[in-house]
Amino acid sequence: MDLGQKIEKLLKLTSMTKVELAKKLGLKDSSVISHWVKNRFKPDRKNLQKLSVTFNKPLSYFEEDLQENNLGENSFEIREGTSTAKSFYELISALPSSKHIGVALEIQSEFFDLPYTFEPEEFLPVMFDAKNKEVFALKINSKTACPWADKGEFALFVSAESVQSGKIALIRYRNRYTIKKLTLEGEDIILSTPSKKTKVSQNEIIIVAKLMAFYRRPN
Repeated sequence: MDLGQKIEKLLKLTSMTKVELAKKLGLKDSSVISHWVKNRFKPDRKNLQKLSVTFNKPLSYFEEDLQENNLGENSFEIREGTSTAKSFYELISALPSSKHIGVALEIQSEFFDLPYTFEPEEFLPVMFDAKNKEVFALKINSKTACPWADKGEFALFVSAESVQSGKIALIRYRNRYTIKKLTLEGEDIILSTPSKKTKVSQNEIIIVAKLMAFYRRPN
């Protein structure tokens, strides 16, 4: 049972509406709950703790299906040559199903095309265990392509159908691919970069993958 199903089940068991739950959690409206139930977006840890208290369930009950994504929520950056990168590499390399990450494409514009399948000609010396999900890298050749990365860095992605609000993802929008930060605002979604914001409906975008980290080769 995924997180959305758990929330929906608890609402039925307690005869609580989404509006009532939103009020208990201190949310502006119930549309956020709808996104959670549909697994469109994931609640952050603060809201997971509130869900735990509201439904009298241990926090682990809500976190179980999020465990595999703990390293994939834009919470760290891999910089080879640093202690962080070394410890991360040693940890992941020890996993039996981990594999090197292939570079799918070099991008230099805000919107770009991405092949459905690709045979990477280059692999990064970084390994990641994504539990059978697709993992790939995009080489960033300009700030226009990804304002959060430096030119020449690699953005590491894992396939996903949902992300937490406020996180960076690779999405399909207007028949092209682009990297944006996604933030919930009522029934709408704000696509943003450090310099621009665009409000869209949830039906206008498809979440393809979420950002795990940035990787930079040593000089």
